[in-house]
Amino acid sequence: MRGRYYHDARGLYRVFNAAGYRFYRSNSGPPAESDTPFATNATLPHEPTDTYADGTWYLSVSYFNGVLDSGFLPLGPHGETYLRLDIAAGAASGSPPMGPNDWRLEAQAAGVVRVLGVYFESGDDRADEWAIAYTTNGSTPPADTPDVTQTMAGGLAVLAYDLPGQSHGTTVKVRLQTRRNDGTAEAPDWVYSAASTVLTLSADATGPSAPPSAADWPGQLPEEV
Repeated sequence: MRGRYYHDARGLYRVFNAAGYRFYRSNSGPPAESDTPFATNATLPHEPTDTYADGTWYLSVSYFNGVLDSGFLPLGPHGETYLRLDIAAGAASGSPPMGPNDWRLEAQAAGVVRVLGVYFESGDDRADEWAIAYTTNGSTPPADTPDVTQTMAGGLAVLAYDLPGQSHGTTVKVRLQTRRNDGTAEAPDWVYSAASTVLTLSADATGPSAPPSAADWPGQLPEEV
């Protein structure tokens, strides 16, 4: 006769805390998931009563199911995990334009560095101009301080701008942003996209030598068979 053994499963349970949304904010950059939330609420929408000083603020939110946290949810118009809030004189101003969708540097002849970029954004936040800052002395070009600006076309905007030629081997550093004029032509109030990463390229002022002319070429052309 075969015996049967039974084991009681006692005390095996999980304590679930109340589920809800966690809200984060920072005025030094997008919040980190390790930060402490400044507010929580069981449902959305929710309007925290906290006030904000003048400056730039970043807001993020995550969902906590009692055990696991979702991580920051996509809130921005382009999938960013934060909303940017600009406060001036106690009132919220418009959101900054999005930065370039993609951009790069290309070395051209005679030490020229070409800046290539593409940008697309619709709505009131769309940028008016490209903003290019660059250095040739090894320093980092500052944000929101362009050396060159270019008017931006509507729809899909494409940039192809050649910086002045440099001597061979010069380190060229470039920061590319977009900007929007929230003022007037006489008194512009420029709102810049978030500071982009800085790209670096070494200027090429040598390049290959020109091919010899056909009259001086010592060989002969191939004959058709």
